[in-house]
Amino acid sequence: MIQRIQSIFMALASVSALLMFFFPIAWYYGANNTLEFYAYKLHEHLPNTPAVFSISYLLPLIFITIALVGIPVVSLFNYKHLQKQYKLMRINVLLSLLAVGGILLFYSSSLTKVTGATASYEFGVFIPLIVLIFSFLSMRGIRNDIRLLRSVDRLR
Repeated sequence: MIQRIQSIFMALASVSALLMFFFPIAWYYGANNTLEFYAYKLHEHLPNTPAVFSISYLLPLIFITIALVGIPVVSLFNYKHLQKQYKLMRINVLLSLLAVGGILLFYSSSLTKVTGATASYEFGVFIPLIVLIFSFLSMRGIRNDIRLLRSVDRLR
């Protein structure tokens, strides 16, 4: 049953979450520095500038992104357990909302305050929203399968 439509949406959610590691989330332009913000690193483009943030600053976002990649894959191979699959995708929706909120509210405001730079958002900021859409679509397909199985059980 891997050939269901929600399986495609789960795979697309996982692949699009993986893209967060390759596309920048935002650029921060300031008087003293220029930062490129990825899900796993902050890259400073001016030479001889001290690192403002350590890797531990980005650990929550890294863990959320890894979970956004892994949960749809785990859910994809639990095709015999529709309720478990539905719960896993609900967790994925919550994590993608947390990623959007964390990027826009926490990381953006703290980077702006500390560096004094203005943000220029890139494609990476929209990727959690794409994951959210694919997760919703897969949840809808799973819910339709659950309804179909219940209606078939009533006929027996």
